[in-house]
Amino acid sequence: MQRATKEEAITILEKLRIDYQLVDHPPLWSMDDPHAPKGLPKVKNLLIKKKKSELYYLLLTTNRPVDFKKLATQLNTSRSKLRFATEIELEETLHVISGIVTPLALPNDCEYKIRVLLDADLKNLSAISAHPNVNTATVIISYEDLIKILKNIGYEPTIINFD
Repeated sequence: MQRATKEEAITILEKLRIDYQLVDHPPLWSMDDPHAPKGLPKVKNLLIKKKKSELYYLLLTTNRPVDFKKLATQLNTSRSKLRFATEIELEETLHVISGIVTPLALPNDCEYKIRVLLDADLKNLSAISAHPNVNTATVIISYEDLIKILKNIGYEPTIINFD
């Protein structure tokens, strides 16, 4: 299976005339990596699965842990039915691996198996960061441009409130 590429991500940004900043850096495998450049906005990007059915791409602020109980309530399911997607599911749907989950890989979900969920507090951030399908760079965009990207590739995100 072919992996998503940095060039594909940058092409999306340029095609939509998104104003972005590209920051190259050493490979980062988590948000708390000590090698991360200082000052990058941090967000959590997760692929979650409801047992044997739906996949959810969840983008949320880093100032709180993921409250799976509240998430399950908003998804009309039980906490016990939610889990993180497997490495195989990440590769099959987004063409990326753990540590590189990004909204810029969503065009690889050609069958629209994934439902996009956004933390309501994201709109309060001054910027959103995302890997451009590789963990050796980060792109920085606005929340409004994130929404523009999602809608352009066919997703109508669901806003999740964790308060």
